[in-house]
Amino acid sequence: MQKSLIGRFSYIHTTFPYYSFGIQSIQLTPRQVALIASPEKALCDKIIMTSGIFLRSIRQAKEFLIDDLRLDEAKLQELNQNEIITWLDDAPKKSSLEILIKTLAIL
Repeated sequence: MQKSLIGRFSYIHTTFPYYSFGIQSIQLTPRQVALIASPEKALCDKIIMTSGIFLRSIRQAKEFLIDDLRLDEAKLQELNQNEIITWLDDAPKKSSLEILIKTLAIL
């Protein structure tokens, strides 16, 4: 765990090509750019990187997203499911992400 003036963060390694999916380049200043995960990528990373989380049903996924992570249902509805679908073939925990997509589709 690393500490900075704006909070704590950590780095977790993942496989290529999955790592490169959903990464956005954000211009902070004229001479400074940061790479940051899209909301879709951040959520998928959370599911993939959390040990013991294997989504097996829509009910379980909704509980994880809304009750455990306390994510706003309206914000979840805004996520681009089609983008996540394009990552499935190269993503760890593919079956969990498939359940995530099904869950997002019915919110």
